[in-house]
Amino acid sequence: MSQDEASLPGRDEASLVRRAEAPGPATGGDPVAANPVVDAPIGDAPASAAPTDAEPHGRDYTSAVYGSVLAATVVVSSGDLRSPVALSTLLIVSGIVFWIAHVYAATVSGRHGGWHIGSIREGMKHEWPVAFAAVPPAIAAAVGGLLPNVSVSDGVWAALIVAIGEQQLWGYAAVRNAKLTGPALTRTMLLNVFMGFIIVGLKFTVGH
Repeated sequence: MSQDEASLPGRDEASLVRRAEAPGPATGGDPVAANPVVDAPIGDAPASAAPTDAEPHGRDYTSAVYGSVLAATVVVSSGDLRSPVALSTLLIVSGIVFWIAHVYAATVSGRHGGWHIGSIREGMKHEWPVAFAAVPPAIAAAVGGLLPNVSVSDGVWAALIVAIGEQQLWGYAAVRNAKLTGPALTRTMLLNVFMGFIIVGLKFTVGH
C-alpha cells in the first residue's frame, strides 16, 4: 500500500471500527460485551430499570385498623360504670393521645423524612385515622346517654358494638386494598372476625 493510500481520510476511521468490533479476550468473544458503548442507543434506560411490583397498593389502612381496635379496648377497660359523657371524652382523648404518639414514633424513626415541618405534617396526615376511629363509638356512647330508656351499661355496649363494627369494616377495606385472593383472603377475614370475638370476650371477662 502506497503512502498516499495510507493517508486517505477513510482509512483510519475504518480501522477504528474494525478494532471496536473485534472480540475481546476478557469477554469470550462477545463484541457487545467487549464494547458496551458501541450499540447502546443514547438516552435509553438500561434493561435493569424495568418497573417492579415493590410499590404499595393504594391507601394504607394500618392506622385505621389499629385505631378501631384501640377504641374497642378503651370501651372494654372503662367498664360499665362510666357515664356516657365520661366514656365519650375518654374515647376522644385516648384517640388523640395515641395519634400524637404514632406521629412521634414515626418522626423519631425517620419514617417520613426526619425532624422537620414537612415530615411531622406528613406523619399527622398518615396517622390521623387513629384519632378518627374513636369518633363513631364516642358518638354512640353520647347518643345512648341522651336516650331515656338506655342504661349506662347499654350505652357502653352500644359504643363497643360500633367500635367492633368499625374494626370489621376497616379490616375488610385493608383486605380489599391488599388484593388478597384464595386461602390468604379466607385466613385474613377469619383473623379479622376472630379479633372481634377476642374483644367481646374481654368485655365479658374484665369489662365489668
